[in-house]
Amino acid sequence: MYEAYQIARHRAMIKLVHFYKHKNQVADRKVLLDQLGVSREEVGSENFASVLEEEVSKCDAFYHRIISTLWEYLEPAVSPFLADFKGILDPECSVVLLADIVLQELPLEALPLGKIGQVRNLTRDLSLQTFHHRILSYAVTKQLENPVPVDPKKGAKTPVSSARGERSKKTLEKRVLPDKLPLLPTVLDPNNVKYIINSDTVLSCGDLSMSDEIGEVLKETATKTGRWSGTVLSDSQCSTVELQELLTTCSGFVYCGIGSLSSLLPSDLLSCLDLKSCTLHVVCDKVVSGQTLKLETRKGGKESREGVLTPLQLAGLLYLGGSVLSLVSLHECSSDKNVTFLGTLLKNLVEKDLSVGSALHLTRYPPDPATTPTEPTTPVPKGKAKPAKAKEVTVNVDELPDIILKMPEAVDCDLYNLASFGVPHLTMGEMQPVTGKK
Repeated sequence: MYEAYQIARHRAMIKLVHFYKHKNQVADRKVLLDQLGVSREEVGSENFASVLEEEVSKCDAFYHRIISTLWEYLEPAVSPFLADFKGILDPECSVVLLADIVLQELPLEALPLGKIGQVRNLTRDLSLQTFHHRILSYAVTKQLENPVPVDPKKGAKTPVSSARGERSKKTLEKRVLPDKLPLLPTVLDPNNVKYIINSDTVLSCGDLSMSDEIGEVLKETATKTGRWSGTVLSDSQCSTVELQELLTTCSGFVYCGIGSLSSLLPSDLLSCLDLKSCTLHVVCDKVVSGQTLKLETRKGGKESREGVLTPLQLAGLLYLGGSVLSLVSLHECSSDKNVTFLGTLLKNLVEKDLSVGSALHLTRYPPDPATTPTEPTTPVPKGKAKPAKAKEVTVNVDELPDIILKMPEAVDCDLYNLASFGVPHLTMGEMQPVTGKK
């Protein structure tokens, strides 16, 4: 059923590309006729737009039917745990979905699970072992980067009296038993984040420019993203060597562009990369444009999709490389929807000092400005003490209303296109000030 939706979605994206192609042709023809002094009414644009709108509405209804069917299947398994979620009052609490491998292919983020009580950090993962390994590998990497200083009086030498077998046994115990290893909070180093913006300026299915929109976001958040660097491409694909170098030398990676990232980097090469230094991967690909349709037509249907990884396969290979959190696109989308969602996500993540899971939640469920209380902005005068913090109020869990989850009447598939695999409470660290020459 979901595969049928993806086929219908692909047809709608093709019509969207043809619509913008027709729109550009009409605009160019109008400029030429105005220069010649000829007035002529264009016919066909309104019909094209109505057909496209009808196709998109059918896809949205199809998507809503899939999510409703999935929720009917999973609701009996989730309902017994709603009473436990009622007692969770900390918004920093994290929830990780460990679904079956068959369900991992589906858009689980669109389920009403994102509105359970005060939970804001919601991600998924392949299994409990993979989730534990992400946290453990991050702690081991940080311990190797910042080792415990050696006491100069004691030194780091092993006593001569101890036998060789005893020393090897103790070393083996330290490797096998990670209970004494502190599980550090996952923090993204903002000083070495790389990005790639790959847009199609000839025939895109949108009115917004990817490079301009992302560039504007980086300018607005320059105080915390001033050290970010990357590559902006137009009408061309990024080379495999450049992509490989960026992935292996950065602390965070962001891709926003046409086509699929796995088509630029073969799976056999991606599985061999060491990505332990890169804790966050944001892959906003699968943007349909005229260039992607030409490539598909040139290679021919199914052959054009050979070697392209599914979202689940891409997340699995990134995990094998050492990724702590991976955000990958599930289905095809337009450039406007893609770059708008990514820009809002980066703003929420950087400006509001949220974790990645909380930033995703805020992007999908923005607060209503009419109901959001405004905080007082009166500055504290100098020489006066700051107001004391409010005392914690104990809440009786039994008096809280029960959590009732219902499917909404309409679901925007573009809001839930980005699936997150890994640790949801990943946050950004402090950026080092940019030092210049005096």
